[in-house]
Amino acid sequence: MRLVSYGAMGGERAGILVGDAIVDLPLSDMRLFLEQPDWRRQLDKIFASRNSANAIERKSVRLGAPVPVPRKLLIAGANTKSHLAEAGPVLKDVAPPREPMILAKATSSLCGPFDDVIHPRETRKLDYELELGVVIGKRCRRIREAEVKDHLAGYMVVNEMSARDIQLAEHEANPFYRVHFIGKSYDTFCPTGPALVTLDEFQWGKPLRMRTEVNGQVRQDSDTSDLYFGIEKLVSYCSQAMTLFPGDIIVTGSPAGVAFFMKPPGFLKPGDRVRCEIEGVGAIENTVRAED
Repeated sequence: MRLVSYGAMGGERAGILVGDAIVDLPLSDMRLFLEQPDWRRQLDKIFASRNSANAIERKSVRLGAPVPVPRKLLIAGANTKSHLAEAGPVLKDVAPPREPMILAKATSSLCGPFDDVIHPRETRKLDYELELGVVIGKRCRRIREAEVKDHLAGYMVVNEMSARDIQLAEHEANPFYRVHFIGKSYDTFCPTGPALVTLDEFQWGKPLRMRTEVNGQVRQDSDTSDLYFGIEKLVSYCSQAMTLFPGDIIVTGSPAGVAFFMKPPGFLKPGDRVRCEIEGVGAIENTVRAED
């Protein structure tokens, strides 16, 4: 099923997307719904007894981030073979990480699948990264890779955006002083959606095509087999350090084609339109606008 959050930012309700209509879920917040131990059974029951008369027309409402307020928003950095390869000439023979490189974004960076992305005045190097977002569906701690599938709710499309000059601390003389968190956490730097697609919609382990276009130009074109550390490894690895709660998001890694490594660099500017799509999950599309 395709689960959505809809309504004004900060006041989204949870629902099921059925064709061109949304069926409301009983709890107003998607995370609260996923925290119910029997949420899957409830979902099936609500879907089976849905009443078209009470459905909401999809086009009449704004779609928000499928999970607007997760407890955690974790990111796997440098986690595709193609991205490491494109970084090599610039970063001088980058060796693959021995363990996942886990970063994070502020949860306040989340926005909807068709919201505008704000171009902050502090950056001249706004970049995109198409990634598969994995949503936790069952509380877990120190789980084995073989157990991961049973603890997931589903997938969504994520555009994991960065202000590269802020992230890489170009204002500092010492490159050690990188500030990944701030550079990735500006408001609207994490468009997600268009829905949280439950895991039963996918063949487990089958690679999913991924594609990014900027103003119609293809920038990224790959699939999830490009991941260096797969979903099982990432989720299990994170769970060794921290409890993962329903609604937590782990963003798995972006393929080659980011603006930073283009020649010349293809950083985003106000007016640009970015479309990110993952097979079976859907597409999100956001316009970049200057900060007021």
